[in-house]
Amino acid sequence: MSRIHPHTTPATPAGPATPAGPSAAPPPGGGGGRARPGRRGLLTGAAGLGVLAALGATAGCASPTALAADPSRVRFWNLFSGGDGAHMRRLLNRFCREHPDIPVDDTTLAWGDPYYTKLAMAGAGGRAPELAVMHLGRITGFAPGRLLDPIDTGLLERHGIRRADFNPVLWDRAVVDGELYGLPLDIHPSVCYYNRPACREAGLLDSGGRLAEINGAEDFLAALDAVREVIGQSPLGWNALMPVECWWTFLSLYTQTGGTILTPDADGITLDDDRAEEVLAFLARLVADEYAVPGQDLVGYLVNGGGFVWFGNWLVINFNDAGLDYGARAFPTLFGTPAGQAESHCFVLPHRRGRGGASDEAAHALMAWLVRSSLAWAEASHVPAYLPVLTDPRYLELQPQAEYREAMDRAVFDPPAWFSGTSSRIQQDVGSHVSAAAMGQVSPADGVRGMRDALGRLLATRNPFGEGSAS
Repeated sequence: MSRIHPHTTPATPAGPATPAGPSAAPPPGGGGGRARPGRRGLLTGAAGLGVLAALGATAGCASPTALAADPSRVRFWNLFSGGDGAHMRRLLNRFCREHPDIPVDDTTLAWGDPYYTKLAMAGAGGRAPELAVMHLGRITGFAPGRLLDPIDTGLLERHGIRRADFNPVLWDRAVVDGELYGLPLDIHPSVCYYNRPACREAGLLDSGGRLAEINGAEDFLAALDAVREVIGQSPLGWNALMPVECWWTFLSLYTQTGGTILTPDADGITLDDDRAEEVLAFLARLVADEYAVPGQDLVGYLVNGGGFVWFGNWLVINFNDAGLDYGARAFPTLFGTPAGQAESHCFVLPHRRGRGGASDEAAHALMAWLVRSSLAWAEASHVPAYLPVLTDPRYLELQPQAEYREAMDRAVFDPPAWFSGTSSRIQQDVGSHVSAAAMGQVSPADGVRGMRDALGRLLATRNPFGEGSAS
């Protein structure tokens, strides 16, 4: 059985077909068709938050009594389970040993919409934890200034964190109205895994034993043909049945063409129909010519001698556990400009009435320490956001993690809109039309029209978390 991303559950495929095997993808984002909750409704929900939070795993560096009495305590909500959770707990234990004056109460909650709903209710009531984790793509729609408090960059600098130590695109994506609302910990990108022995026999490796750079759609198809001759089966693990996976791939390839999807303020559609149709036609060719067989278990596919896999970096854990001889590179450049879909885990400050004082300083100290110590986090397969780690000799020894570190410079994120990001509406609603076109259920032109219609409906739907405004 394949190991699903620790933050994901299987999504419903587009169209009538049912996948033959599991493939990890985020669940559909919620909220688009529901009535917009008022502040009173959020506050009412927040009253039961203690019971909801108790459903998650909890760990801490001090006893509950000590935590409640200590003005420097940090309650930390996150969505890390599985391998990610184990790595984060090891980091927190190290922090507590080095900072015995800052007690930390770590609570892991259910991933996806349940997590964000609980976080929104806590922020609306002003009784949120001192620190939390959020996906970068969700920050724009999370009402910064109302449900989130800005991060004090002066406090961060006191703890050694500066904008200059981050990719500017990544850092600036967390800035809203001139204020920083998220401190990036990593990116988790779409990558291209490859069967090293098969690619060696096909003549696709460079002198260092890595997959040579592939540029252009036809060159990639030629590489797939060469590997198919070696392995005797379909050469690419990519599941066209899954809308979210299709969205990740479309975003990577379409951005390579130079196209955009929404205006910078997310109030209009800028989708280039010709470019989008070209990408959908290419994806449909992958399926029609049996380069990729929909419904495959991607882990089992590579374990059983497959050639390439397109998926998120977290499958590194699976392939390492299986003892495979494989590598992983940043998403291939098939349409011009290097680009690959990515998301990012960020630290955020959920809104608290009267935020400040020792606990707020401690929250800044904790997030800064975790970012500076993210070499250990890289072992969980993610690309560290803190650039000094990317040149650390110890990081460069991590394989295949160091092999796809250039994904940081190629990262492309969902358009900055309330319906974007992990477990969001854009990935499911628009991705379903990408899937339908890739599966040959509709023409590429009809697929583009469906994407436009879905984007229009999302733009016409009010943000269920409300607009960002100071309260």
